[in-house]
Amino acid sequence: MRKAVLILIFALLAAGAASAQDIQIITDEEALFGSADEMPVEGAAPPADGKTGDSLFSASEDELFQDEGVERIQSGAEGTAVAAFLKTDAVRIGGTFTGSVDSEWTWTDPWTVNADPLDPDAASLPTALSALVFFDARPEEDYRVYGSAKTGWPFADADGEPNIRVFELFSDFNWNDAVFLRFGKHTVKWGVGYFWSPADVLNLSAIDVEDPTAQREGPISLRAHFPVPGTQTNLWGYLLAPNVADASALEPADLAAAGKLEFLVGGWELGMGAFYQQDRAPKAIMTATGALGRFNLFGEAVLGWGSDTNLATDIEESASPPYITVSLGKIEDEPVFSGTGGFSWSESDWNLAVSGQYFFNGESYEDSDRKTLIASARDIQASPPAGSDAGLLATSIKGLIYGSGRHYAGLSVSKTELWTEDLSVSLLAIANLSDLSGMVAPTVSYELFERMTLRAGATFYWATDLLWGAGDDGEYVVVAGGPAVTLSLGASLGGGRF
Repeated sequence: MRKAVLILIFALLAAGAASAQDIQIITDEEALFGSADEMPVEGAAPPADGKTGDSLFSASEDELFQDEGVERIQSGAEGTAVAAFLKTDAVRIGGTFTGSVDSEWTWTDPWTVNADPLDPDAASLPTALSALVFFDARPEEDYRVYGSAKTGWPFADADGEPNIRVFELFSDFNWNDAVFLRFGKHTVKWGVGYFWSPADVLNLSAIDVEDPTAQREGPISLRAHFPVPGTQTNLWGYLLAPNVADASALEPADLAAAGKLEFLVGGWELGMGAFYQQDRAPKAIMTATGALGRFNLFGEAVLGWGSDTNLATDIEESASPPYITVSLGKIEDEPVFSGTGGFSWSESDWNLAVSGQYFFNGESYEDSDRKTLIASARDIQASPPAGSDAGLLATSIKGLIYGSGRHYAGLSVSKTELWTEDLSVSLLAIANLSDLSGMVAPTVSYELFERMTLRAGATFYWATDLLWGAGDDGEYVVVAGGPAVTLSLGASLGGGRF
């Protein structure tokens, strides 16, 4: 059955390629050198969450690389696409540095009569000190090698192992100026979503909804990019190695394969793709970006034959930690659909940007199943086994409830230069529409001077039992330990690129 699904998918891809032959191609440096599928697509939502960009992990290699000391080859030389590449006589080394200190105070349930505003339930001092260092070598017009490594405080784990890891390492080359290849470990940009991207099935981690612009870790792969001559159609192919600790155990059959077709229809850019790996659910994807007036619109659809997500099927009491036994299972031998759609809007004269998105997670629980499982876990929590740890039980329930909804929504609003060019405000809101719970996080920041910014913020976790709301069993209040409020004061210190 899986082979039949894949044959149908690739037949659709071939038909899409044939229908797009009359579109004029634009050959530029980014498209030819293989960054087109890693950069935000035109219709995708821009960073509109008010973040200052201090995050170490928000910049890709193309953003970090500057043109200083670069010799540009004259376009059109010998009529080859290679002439549009960059060439450097020396290896460029650079990176980013991030430094910040925050003070946070949390009240688990400040809305009760006995809550003391001067006595928070928890306090913390999150401190960030981290760096990314990269090298970018382009010794020839059609050859590039790039690598980056990350480190951060604490600089060693509990066992004394250094906190240093290779984040990207790859080379770009081509065959006959027609097929552009990349081999190595690198971030892949398949989806077009901002808070959620179900179509991005290749990267090793999902988007962090609280920091959606952060660059994510990608797999080791061989990527082939073929711009169809005379069109704006692009074909992408991937062979991907699984992310395993012991590479010596891998076999050729463990490789994953993926392909994607991108083309234009009117003012819309469409993408169609497929993913296959043995022992995993095959997936077909479709993406779309375009504009409606001043609004940039984006959407993704994913259809899988089964799911790779482990879902709880039963919960029972256990005599040993964590005192809950959870039976797990996957959806198999049936179609599973996930999808998302969103928009972005900005007004430069007002220094205002807004992004919103809806996400349907078809790989999660149906509402009735979710409620039954939570009720079973709550019964065990109400009458715990002898000698059980209440904190461990609560942690187990948090793990069960986190991400358990099928319907989510996110909204980001940011405004810079409020009254003065140094003052900015932003608002981030995330909601689980399946149980009517969520979080709202307003932030105010003020730049004292270059490379030093003060900020103040709050995070409110809420839920309701009105309509179909789950009340105390709502995802965000369970994860936060209640309808909590966190207040924070902090500063970004000395961050920047070098």
